[in-house]
Amino acid sequence: MIPLLAAILMALPAQPDTGKVVLIGVSARAATADTALVVRTAGLSRGQLFTPAALRTNLEDAVRRVYGLGLFSQVNAETARVADGVRVTFVVEEFPRLKGVTYEGFRRVRKKDLEAKVKAKEGEILTDKKVFDWQQEILKLYKEKGFLLVKIEHETTKLDSLGQVTLTYKIDEGDPVRIRNIDIVGNDHFTDEQIEIKLTNRQKRWYRKANLKEDEFVKDLDRIVDFYKQRGFIDAKVIDYDMKFDQGWASITISVSEGTKYYFGNVTLKGDSVLKQEALRKLVRYQSGEPYNTKLAQATLQDLFGAYSEEGYIYAQVAPVENVRSDTVDITYEITEGTPAVVRLVGIEGNEQTHDKVIRREISSLPGYTFRRSEVMRSQRDIFNLGFFDDVTLDYRRADTTGTIDLIYKVKEKSFFGTVGAGVTYSATDGVTGYVELQQPNLFGRGQRANIKVEKGGKVGNLALGFTEPWLFDRPISAGVDVSYLTTTYDYYDKRGIGGGFSFSRPLPLDYTRGYLTLRVADAYVPPSLIKSGYNPTDTLFSVYGDTVHKTAFTPTVSFNRDSRDYIYNAFSGSSTTYQLDLSVGDINFHRHTFDMSQYLPLFWKFCIMGRTRLGYITGLASRDRIPIYERFTPGGTGLDGIRGYGDRSIGPTDAGYVIGGRAEAIFALEYKLRLSRQLSFLTFADAGNTWNSIDQFSFSDLKRGAGVGVRLEIPMLGLIGFDFGYGFDKENPGWEPHFQLGRTF
Repeated sequence: MIPLLAAILMALPAQPDTGKVVLIGVSARAATADTALVVRTAGLSRGQLFTPAALRTNLEDAVRRVYGLGLFSQVNAETARVADGVRVTFVVEEFPRLKGVTYEGFRRVRKKDLEAKVKAKEGEILTDKKVFDWQQEILKLYKEKGFLLVKIEHETTKLDSLGQVTLTYKIDEGDPVRIRNIDIVGNDHFTDEQIEIKLTNRQKRWYRKANLKEDEFVKDLDRIVDFYKQRGFIDAKVIDYDMKFDQGWASITISVSEGTKYYFGNVTLKGDSVLKQEALRKLVRYQSGEPYNTKLAQATLQDLFGAYSEEGYIYAQVAPVENVRSDTVDITYEITEGTPAVVRLVGIEGNEQTHDKVIRREISSLPGYTFRRSEVMRSQRDIFNLGFFDDVTLDYRRADTTGTIDLIYKVKEKSFFGTVGAGVTYSATDGVTGYVELQQPNLFGRGQRANIKVEKGGKVGNLALGFTEPWLFDRPISAGVDVSYLTTTYDYYDKRGIGGGFSFSRPLPLDYTRGYLTLRVADAYVPPSLIKSGYNPTDTLFSVYGDTVHKTAFTPTVSFNRDSRDYIYNAFSGSSTTYQLDLSVGDINFHRHTFDMSQYLPLFWKFCIMGRTRLGYITGLASRDRIPIYERFTPGGTGLDGIRGYGDRSIGPTDAGYVIGGRAEAIFALEYKLRLSRQLSFLTFADAGNTWNSIDQFSFSDLKRGAGVGVRLEIPMLGLIGFDFGYGFDKENPGWEPHFQLGRTF
């Protein structure tokens, strides 16, 4: 309980007195508090003259000011009469400081959930209000979990030598209240089950605990009204409800009044001149004669406003006027178009590391341009797809009365943009091997991408360096360079290669589309000592021994990519289509074509479905050209050529029991995803694919099938990681296969 203010006025006349008294001294008395702070806050000083009535009023105000500091549980003003003067002493009793908070009796909730609600800090002043507020937060936590019978008491220890106390909440959880049954009265047109399915609180079933959530119950009453209003009963309302409790069970009765069922009538558009009537009428989501649906009526209103926003009329007004005749509702949309809004200023807020221009160059809605809603949404998408931010929001600010508008893009930077890795391994073959890997997609806040990987051991020495400038000379042309010396491990051999190259890309006239050009020179070979012992090929054409000599090749690559995904790291809508041509000349001669297309379709709530098709073909420039084993298609596992449920690179033609890869490839995938946030999603998948030595061997009946479940999680300093658990139906021994992924190629 909050203590009452006390002002003890001593030695002051009780009767009115026209004489004045003088303050001959003002002081304070406290156990540990700063007495000078008390006197200063009181606002009284020596030598002031007051009538007795005025002195009483000023003392009361002074006590309130001191108590308002929030440091004291009790504030008294003591006065002493000395001759013609008065001496005032403020006596204060301090609140204790908090040493810590403990909890007793909790079993159904976690301690960290209690601490998250209380948010107490050691050393802070412990007021009665804080103790009460924290107790209410704990009660709210239990009620959210259905424990309506919970009881909470608190106690504090005695002050220690530092003036601190420990606060303890004693919790009697009781039993959760479960819903035995829900009866709805007055529902003539719909059954109880049809209404109840829309509610959060539902009655007990063998598969449902049915804990009563008190906070959600009030919303459930609104959900019942919304249920009716979406089915024509716009006058429906909840008349009353009753809850009866019996030994941890609740029986709920809800009385409703349905009212009359209404239907949509005629639709009229008035005041439109910029947009054609035909275009506006296509935005109406209902037809005459259908049951009146408030959700469709509201969606239509939003679509009409959105159409005008797209043309720059952001200040347009669309007012629906409803005329009810019998059971029919005619709607007239009265439109006041106004003038198009012009973007006056584009601002950026929240970027502490990323330079303004890195964000600004992704913005399509520029100063002086007519405002368009699609350009603003596109700008938000492009900023978010940089991968540097957890959130990108937009604030609209009307600049003046002439119709101009300011756009402020507010970004929330990720705590760490790049990924780092380091480790030490030991093997009998290579001895001790250590590696360091760093990827930074926003170097120095300039949007430049850099990566480095160094690995060194007894027999292993790998190096990879890369740098990309996404806006060369402040133009939307990217340029990159990379060099590498790497050993790549395959199932029965290792390949060593050294190479480097340049890459360029630029936007193409087709929206969301870029063209890419890569020029690389590489030398690769398979050291005989790194071929698995016991390897004995039967066909020299597919023998890895043919790749044990150094082969140098120049490989230009041309690719085209159209990517309209909402978030490239964890997409929910949009599509991605890529065609790539690799041409190799020199000691290795071939041309390889790959086509990859993914489509994401939102379904409902946070669910979406993704379909993917990947096709590939590789062949020599001449009939005599031999394609190395490591350049052929070897699907399986995860990645671009992944078929989950199978081991990495485990699918395709074989020789002597080893996969040698194919020249033609087809992969199909279907995913059903629940994206809870841009950083977390769960999915189920079905994959199918194979590779063959020639295109004419392709057959849908020869596809290797896999299915399973997975999770995607974006973690600071590690990037996007995923885990899939797939079942391979067409393996020699059908069974489950785990897949761990790091990066964004899944």
